[in-house]
Order: sequence, then C-alpha cells, then structure tokens
Amino acid sequence: MRRMNRKHRLDVTRRSFLGGSAALMGSAGLWAPREALAAVPERKFLFFFAGGGWDTTTILDPHFGTDGVDMDLDTVLGEAGGVRYTSGMDREGVDEFMAAYHRRIAIVNGIDAHSVGHDSGTQFMLTGTSASSYSDWPTVLAAKARLEYPLPHVIFSGPSYAGTAGSAVVRAGGGTLLSLIDGSINGQSDQPAPVTAPPADDIADDFVYKRIADFASQQNGLAKERAEGLLSNIERAMELEGRQFEAGLDNLGNGMLDQALKATELFRLGLARCAMISIPGGYDSHGNNMVQAPAQASFYEAIHEVMDHMASTPGHTTEWLIDEVVIVAMSEFGRTPRLNGGGGKDHWPYNSVFVAGAGVAGNQTLGSTDDSLIANTIDLSTGQPSSGGTVLGCEHVGLALLKIGGIDPSTVLPGVDVLDALVRG
Repeated sequence: MRRMNRKHRLDVTRRSFLGGSAALMGSAGLWAPREALAAVPERKFLFFFAGGGWDTTTILDPHFGTDGVDMDLDTVLGEAGGVRYTSGMDREGVDEFMAAYHRRIAIVNGIDAHSVGHDSGTQFMLTGTSASSYSDWPTVLAAKARLEYPLPHVIFSGPSYAGTAGSAVVRAGGGTLLSLIDGSINGQSDQPAPVTAPPADDIADDFVYKRIADFASQQNGLAKERAEGLLSNIERAMELEGRQFEAGLDNLGNGMLDQALKATELFRLGLARCAMISIPGGYDSHGNNMVQAPAQASFYEAIHEVMDHMASTPGHTTEWLIDEVVIVAMSEFGRTPRLNGGGGKDHWPYNSVFVAGAGVAGNQTLGSTDDSLIANTIDLSTGQPSSGGTVLGCEHVGLALLKIGGIDPSTVLPGVDVLDALVRG
C-alpha cells in the first residue's frame, strides 16, 4: 500500500509539472524555449549516501553456505539476470526492483574503503584520497561539465567535499531549493539583501535577459558561448520559478523520495548535473544489526519509484531521463562478517556500491569477497576475481563514475587505474 500511495503522488506531480503551464510563462513574457534538447548529451548523477556504515551482506553481498559470515535469518540468495543479492520475505520490494531493472544495475563488491573511521571512510569513498584539496565525485562531475548549470551540484542532504571546486556546490536542504531558484534566499541571510517583489522582479528579469541576448548576438567564440549558456540558465530558472506550484516542488516535503523527485526535475530542466541525498536509517549498528534490513529495503523501494518516474519523464539531453541519469548509492565502509556479543556488527573496511542507469554496464555483479568477507583481487577490465589482479579500491570505482560522466580520469587521479568493467561500451 505504501508503494501505491507514493506512486499516486509521483504521477500527480509529474502530470501537473508537464501539463500545460508553458503557455502561462509565454504569456507573461518570461520564457520561451530556445531548444527542445541541449546540443550535447550529458549524463546526470544522483548520489545517495548511507551514513554510519551499512552492512553489505544485507542486500548487496550475500554469503550463504559459510560459517564465516552471519547472514540475516530467513534470507536466501536472490538473482535477477547477472545481479546477485540477498532476498527474503521482508525484502519483496527489493526483489521487484531487481527484477524490473537488473539490466541497468551493477553491484560492486569487495571495495577497499581504506578506513574504518566514519569521517575518513566517507572522504575516501567520495574522493578516493585523504587529501583535503580533492573534490568528491559529484563535485568533480559538476565542475567539469561540458554544459552549464545554474545549480551544478545540489546537496539536499548528506556529505560533501568541495575541495577546490566549491563554486560548483549548492546546499539546498531545509526547504531552501525554491528560495535559491527565485532569489528570495538573498533576504534570508544575517544581513539580508533587498528582495524585489513582482512585477518589478519580472521587469528586471526581462531587462537582464534582453541585455545578455543583445550582448551574445554581437560576440563570437568563447564569449558568445558563455553568454548563450547564461541565457539558457536564466530560461531554465524562470521556467522552474514560474511553474513551482504546478511542479509540486513547494510541497513535496524533505524526505528522501521527495528530494530525489526534486533532483530529477532539476535534471530534466538542465538546472543541475548532480545531487546528493542521504539515506535514512540507523546504519552504525554496533548494538543491533536488525536495523539494517528495513532501512536498506526501504531505500530500494524508493529507488524503484524514482526509476519508474524517470522511465516516463522527458530528459534534458535525451528522450527519457532514465537514459540520462546515473544513480549511485554507497556508505563509508561495511560491517564485520560476524555478529558481536550484543547482536550488532562493527566497522569493516570492505564495502559495496550500487550503481544503476545510463552508461552503466548493467546486469552484473562486479568484485567479490571471500568466505570471511575479505576482498578478492580482481581484473579491473572484467570485474571478476583474478589471482594476479588488483585489490579494488574506492578510487578505482570513483574514476569509473567519472568516465561514465565523460571525464578523463587521468586529469583527476593521475596514474590510478579505472574499474572499466563498470563502464558500458
């Protein structure tokens, strides 16, 4: 019943957003579409982070038939195509999701997080290094984008390492997203700036737009390209500002699914390239590991909703969003293979990452751990165990994400190999 209610809300939101308010904007003189799609296809990235350290065996890295790993009671091996996961009566939503989208899904196991500390593990998983000057994967993707975005990397919730690319990062938690779009956030600071009310604000928008358009028409080369990029960003911001109520972005709430739907609308409009959202749940389960299953299962049920939504929602640079967006879910490390005396599991350096969507070599499980939940060496080109291979590190996975995003990994971490098995084609 919960899934049906969410689906109903999602459908109403999508229909109202896409249904016929462009004419309202046009009559107001604020917005007219320049191009139906951007000239250069560019993948968007929706990151999710489970802070606290998730148990990889709960869903992503099943280990049955061994005494070295304590699996949840009443669970079995689940398989959907080449994707293997932990199934059970309390994970039927996970079964439905994997069955529906396994061709787009890759699970990566046996990742060395290089740490069992919360802060250091988070930084390693998101940047591939402990150096504070390095930006995290979504920030790099946003900062090195070929297209221009008014809100390059939007952080709804969860961690961020801006490094030297802080200008690409926008924090939109606490319901401030629309305030960022319409500029009213300027009046909410400790020393608020003046906020112009309509219709004066509309007149100012129209004046600025015409001045930039006039400037662009007289330029060539990079100056013209930059000016036209700014025009496109203004148009997208005007569209969302004028249609925020139809979009439902003003009342969707701030839950994980709500934030994910907001992110997909920003992607559709070309307002953002990346977004970060935290996965709710008590993952630091030293005293009771039973909290892991319901939290993780709920996440995959929500992602099913998001994937369904994107499958029928027009994209920014592709026909459908599902062919444009990459979903990445991770945590700062895994948890020990055996339960401790209190029924919990402690910090463990070997981790798993879930990846799905555009550009992902799906329908496969990459990397592996042995019967003691220790990473096996693998061939980075195939993702399969190899005695002469490499211990898979978080840096190899992160660089694969950058490659999926069209970025040369050698410009970010020179000399570090890429998990090419994750990259489609």
